[in-house]
Amino acid sequence: MRNTQNITIGLLLVTAVVLGSLVVATYVNTSSPAYADTSVAKYNYIMCTGAWSKSQDFLYVIDIAQRKMNVYFLDQNRNALEVIDQTDLRQAFSGG
Repeated sequence: MRNTQNITIGLLLVTAVVLGSLVVATYVNTSSPAYADTSVAKYNYIMCTGAWSKSQDFLYVIDIAQRKMNVYFLDQNRNALEVIDQTDLRQAFSGG
């Protein structure tokens, strides 16, 4: 009886250590975070820049009237502003 309890406790401890290490490994941030730098609000628009890397920034433009957000970046090879993504904020924040 006592030997069975010791084996059970040992297995539970090993399981707890494995699961704990997996949880810690999951929450370790391995990618670079993007930070919002500057925001400007005027009329129906909010514009905010965000650093993606040391050499690349994104421009986030929120159209309040249309409830949409566009994300742009500067393609330096073509010297053009490119649209990366467009999000419908009504759908993104509908709560369901």
